[in-house]
Amino acid sequence: MTARFFRSLFWGILLASVVAWLYAGTVSAGYRETILIEDRVEGLQDRIIAPGETSFVPSLAVPNRIRLHRIQLQPRFLKFPWVYQFPAGQLLGLDDSFAVQVDAHYRYSIQADHVRNLFLSLPVADWSQLKPYLDLRMRSFWAQKMRELAPNEAALNGLENRLNEYVRQELRSELNAYFSGEGIQFDQIYVERIYVPDAARYNATLQAGQNLLDNRLERISIIDQARAKKQASQILNEVYLDRLEKMAALMRRYPELRDYAAIDSLSDKVRVLVMPYEQYLRGNRDHSQPAATGQPDPEKNPPVEPYDFTTIDGPEQAEPVRQPQMNDRSTFPGLRNTNPAEGNGG
Repeated sequence: MTARFFRSLFWGILLASVVAWLYAGTVSAGYRETILIEDRVEGLQDRIIAPGETSFVPSLAVPNRIRLHRIQLQPRFLKFPWVYQFPAGQLLGLDDSFAVQVDAHYRYSIQADHVRNLFLSLPVADWSQLKPYLDLRMRSFWAQKMRELAPNEAALNGLENRLNEYVRQELRSELNAYFSGEGIQFDQIYVERIYVPDAARYNATLQAGQNLLDNRLERISIIDQARAKKQASQILNEVYLDRLEKMAALMRRYPELRDYAAIDSLSDKVRVLVMPYEQYLRGNRDHSQPAATGQPDPEKNPPVEPYDFTTIDGPEQAEPVRQPQMNDRSTFPGLRNTNPAEGNGG
């Protein structure tokens, strides 16, 4: 009894696995689409699933092995605005009002037997790159055609009529011949706008081309000067910030400078004179006390000489600190330096 149960369980699991495998590997294409099969190991397969067909792909049971590309064959639409600027207009930097423009919507379809070749023509193996590819091909087509219809600016007269006639009669057939290798068939072309600049206005603008070039060069010069001023301002700001960083480092090294610091100069190096404020005032009070009080004079403490903290970039750039002369005026009022030579002589 137990053996029969396990045999039944085994065959049941096996049958369920086969059914799941068949279900996972079955792929159906819609009546307007075809499916390309890309194997991540073997590459793009030759066979495709035609519209309305159902096929079995065994490798779909392997996770991340098969990638399906569903491609809608018809109807497809492409909006392509074409703008053509003559070489002289490009040199002068004229806007699109001096350019030939053709705005149209193109309805097209893709032949199922050419889908694989079209997919391999894309720059990246991704069907989303179809529109950029078609835009590139359309630009190439229209550039070649415009060189035939209007080789230079003298062909502007009557160009609008020639373009309208070409779009109505020959454009669709020439596009189908141009895209025949990719299997693209254009069914209908809906022209939204055809614009040709006025020939007299265009020629007058070309005659004033030297003035336009001079004005453009002047604008470029002004922009370059503004950029140079901006860069110079940035350099000055960097130098100023570097000085502030040096001063901040000095303040961190000598916290007493927060109360008793006076900056004499700030250039490549920072020079600071420090004067203890309490001793300076006490010395002045001792000198200013009247002698009529009858009390002995307190011990006079001479003003403390200022401390000179000098920060330089390196020991080889160090300079001897010069003591101020008698006629030099210190940062602090009333402070005078005594000449050692005179003191010894006295």
